[in-house]
Amino acid sequence: MVNLKKAFVALELLFLLVCASAQATLVPINKIQGDKNISPLVGKTVTTRGIVTFVSSRGFYIQTPDSEIDDNPNTSEGIFVFTGDVIPPTATVGNLLEVTGTVTEYRPRNERYFLTITELTNPGIKFISKNNPLPKPVTLTPNDLNPQGKIDQLERYEGMMVKVDSLIVVAPTGGFEDEKTGKVISNGIFFGVLPGTPRPFREPGISLLMWLVDKLPQTIPYFDMNPELLRVDSGAQGKGTPLDVATGMIVKNLVGIIDYSRRAYTLLVNHDVQKPVIEGQRSFIKASPAGPRETTVAFFNMENFFDDEKNSENLKEEKVLPKEVFQTRLNKASIAVRNVLSMPDVLGVEEVENIKVLKKLAEKINKDAEAAGQGNPAYEAFLEEGNDGRGIDVGFLIKTSKVKVIEVKQLAKEEKLKTCFSGVEKDELLYDRPPLMIRVEVKDEKSPLPLTVIVNHFKSYLGIDDEKIGESVRNKRRCQAEWLAKFLVERQKENPSERIVIGGDFNSFQFNDGYNDLIGILMGRPSQNVLTPSNTAYQTGLINLVDFIDPKNRYSYVFDGSAQALDHILLNKPAQERALKFGYARLNADFPRVYANDASRPERLSDHDVPIVYLSLDEIPNAR
Repeated sequence: MVNLKKAFVALELLFLLVCASAQATLVPINKIQGDKNISPLVGKTVTTRGIVTFVSSRGFYIQTPDSEIDDNPNTSEGIFVFTGDVIPPTATVGNLLEVTGTVTEYRPRNERYFLTITELTNPGIKFISKNNPLPKPVTLTPNDLNPQGKIDQLERYEGMMVKVDSLIVVAPTGGFEDEKTGKVISNGIFFGVLPGTPRPFREPGISLLMWLVDKLPQTIPYFDMNPELLRVDSGAQGKGTPLDVATGMIVKNLVGIIDYSRRAYTLLVNHDVQKPVIEGQRSFIKASPAGPRETTVAFFNMENFFDDEKNSENLKEEKVLPKEVFQTRLNKASIAVRNVLSMPDVLGVEEVENIKVLKKLAEKINKDAEAAGQGNPAYEAFLEEGNDGRGIDVGFLIKTSKVKVIEVKQLAKEEKLKTCFSGVEKDELLYDRPPLMIRVEVKDEKSPLPLTVIVNHFKSYLGIDDEKIGESVRNKRRCQAEWLAKFLVERQKENPSERIVIGGDFNSFQFNDGYNDLIGILMGRPSQNVLTPSNTAYQTGLINLVDFIDPKNRYSYVFDGSAQALDHILLNKPAQERALKFGYARLNADFPRVYANDASRPERLSDHDVPIVYLSLDEIPNAR
């Protein structure tokens, strides 16, 4: 590191000598940025100067002194100087520097759908002075973060210092798993909106960036990507404690630099200028227990629920958690099922490693329930191994104190994708995680209730917009939905009175997402205005219960700041006749990921909230 610093000093001295012999004409930062997305000087070598406002791991930001700004509100006065791994010694906040570099519009490698960032690359740096006052930050207003605004409405502040007086958190702080310890480490990144702005939800259609870049037809709807959102990186400075916040909390006095990252304008928080203030608290929202004449069915994506030993013979590489981490997850899961989900009678689970792990969870819940005076639910585990390369499967926890199991059957495990999609080159299986069906009878002296429940975990969105594999991903998802819809039609022909509940993580919204319309396929009315339409119309008679609740509650997951429903429960007509109510237990999607480390609380065991339906044991007069 010492040698690298000496090298930078030598380069700066060389730059000074060059400048002494030929003074370059200074180009103001606002002229480099211009008033459009792309700099009018891209590809040219320019010399400019500004005050260092922020130093990151790959470069630094400079901004025009307040006395030298122009009168055009659409031109930014800040810019990023890319230096690579080593930051020059003169790049210190408050220093006035003269920088010569190539104007570049940066886009991450292999990222097609991305607004570029104007940068100066291959820089030469001349120190002018130190301890300069920082430019006054611009306070963001609702006009800057307008829900009806353009996707690039913050372009005019790119690289500049801004201030947010108050921000309402709409997506909690994320994090990542430490490979050595298995513990979650905060990444300090969350999303928020200005006060008075409604919470942003995912809307129908494909992302606007993809729609524009790929010049898709007008028939394909697009989603505006919620330009009212502000992504906040509270750990970008590399010092201080990241802000770990939950949805609904308020963060005040945020000051930092506007950057663009992960397809979103991002505030890089500068903790040295002003310390942010956090207000508010949030706890889980419990589902009510089943009433005396009710039964409950729920579905829980438990997010990579692996244990602490090697016990999956079907895997070449098996993930094994540290014992402490698994015990934490086991304890959290027990608290979640008992105290948040109120011990559903039938609980479909997704992303569980194997039957051994699920049995450990059943034993833990039963033991803890008895110890807490809640009565032993006598949960029994049911799971069949699927085809997933990581070993995650779907299964059931059945409360046998109230429910009798009649039949368990895995569906379509050996079904081939090529029977539906001829474009697949190899003998690929249709389902990585085949659906699992269970037939049960809810015990009751007066009127026992037979139910058929199918738990699902469809293929994810991963790779869906990739140039090489996108078509295959979209068709596999389409084919999974079509197979299940056809199965339901044929089964109901054999037994029209069978009450069928299907649910789980469908990795699909309740509407056309521009790629597919999986829920539409299951309900027999798929939209044709998608990239990969379905030519089927299986009349399953299903309804999606999310369509019948308050729009503000129609979510089970939060992605890139937007609340969205991936986890659904659908009922056929006989099951609809017993439906009483539906909702989501809130314990994961709205909470910071570091809560995963706390064994004493249920929040953030997973990243999905849990849908629950309440069914009557008795006939309901005037049922739909």
